[in-house]
Amino acid sequence: MTPTEPNSCASRAAAKKPISARLQALWWLVAVSKDGRSVNDLLANRKDYLVADAEVAFAKQLLFGSLRFFHQIKAILDQLLEKPLKQKDVDILAILILGIYQLRYLSVPDHAALSQSVELTRKINKSWGSGLVNGVLRNYQRQENVIDEKLAKAKTYQYSHPNWIINQLESDWPTKAAAILNANNQRAPMTLRVNQQKISLEKYQQMLAQEGLHSVTHALASDALVLDSPCDVYKLPGFEQGLVTIQDAAAQLAVELLDLQQDQRVLDGCAAPGGKTTHILQRAKNIDLTSVELSNNRMAKIEQTLQRLGMQTNLVCADILDLECWWDGEPFDRILIDVPCSASGVIRRNPDIKIHRKKQDLASLVSLQAEILNSCWGLLKPGGRLVYATCSVFKAENEQQIKQFLLDQAAQIVDFTEPFHSVLQEIQAVTADNMDPAPVGYQIFPGDENMDGFYLCGLQKK
Repeated sequence: MTPTEPNSCASRAAAKKPISARLQALWWLVAVSKDGRSVNDLLANRKDYLVADAEVAFAKQLLFGSLRFFHQIKAILDQLLEKPLKQKDVDILAILILGIYQLRYLSVPDHAALSQSVELTRKINKSWGSGLVNGVLRNYQRQENVIDEKLAKAKTYQYSHPNWIINQLESDWPTKAAAILNANNQRAPMTLRVNQQKISLEKYQQMLAQEGLHSVTHALASDALVLDSPCDVYKLPGFEQGLVTIQDAAAQLAVELLDLQQDQRVLDGCAAPGGKTTHILQRAKNIDLTSVELSNNRMAKIEQTLQRLGMQTNLVCADILDLECWWDGEPFDRILIDVPCSASGVIRRNPDIKIHRKKQDLASLVSLQAEILNSCWGLLKPGGRLVYATCSVFKAENEQQIKQFLLDQAAQIVDFTEPFHSVLQEIQAVTADNMDPAPVGYQIFPGDENMDGFYLCGLQKK
């Protein structure tokens, strides 16, 4: 094992003292780009960090910024490197990406970005790379304007996304694609969902203010507060006591479209990480809720969230499609399926999606979504309602998926009640391409009303 491996014994043995923010960011970036780790997974457990508490914020800033502009900086490096680095030297590539990100986007002194990047080569026992890193970064300083001009028309450089995502968005949303791509490179807001079974929105907002945390209510999501600046979740008053949880406002709208009533039998068909399950429990009394999740690890996260919020439900670890394994034969009044998707609507929150998601993934995801949708439809009572949701902005996963479903099933579209319907329709009228005179469901784009990219469609069984 080499010291560049974030979870290696060598790394931990070498880290008896806290490591620098830059070295922590380097390990994280290598884990994402080389080992396929997700940012959420890497950052989930604070005990796994090796960086000093005071430098955690800077380490995260370096990681997220380098991922947001990974493709742009990679295009720059293609102009600066005489030949591509070998696969085994992905850590040197990561050092260069971190270095150029600092020089290009941060206000840190240039000499610090240069000297500390060179120092990283020694920290990972690759001192031979010191001259290379120093030379490339200094060359970038000299040629920045020339390179910018040369690459100005290259869309991968301009938007810092892989070409297949750019092409897909330009195909789906010709007049909106540039705005979506630019929004993906912005920092997402931190949105809270207040548990109004325990405390009112107004009182919790006052608690935040007492801690120096300013927030505003959301225009649509009635349980939501949006912080002016993100903070550590454990700094939120009453977090561990279940007063509040983290959930984007768009995801919070799913419970509104479900139109929950007392004593209903409800299914959350793709339950992890538990945000919608707990929101259902928060908003409806005396319901019989079943929450199904395939992954044991993700199921454990749901259990932790339920315990923190003081809630209980019928949790089932199973494949939602394997009905014999978990379904008791009794149909449901309401079904929510937030299906596996490309996550193209939450790139600003999870910039590693640009690296991990591939074009060939889309067809298999669309097929799986259709299978889940049709299977769960069979579990719904006549007159019952199913809400289909994704955190995607690709039409194949959303509007086109539902249109195909409507050809095969006796279903009718159910709209949001007011004021949700009018506000979301106005958003679509302003932001969409008006290519389809009768859009199906509600497509939200990243940044709309401070929300993530999201799709929601209500379906009632005839």
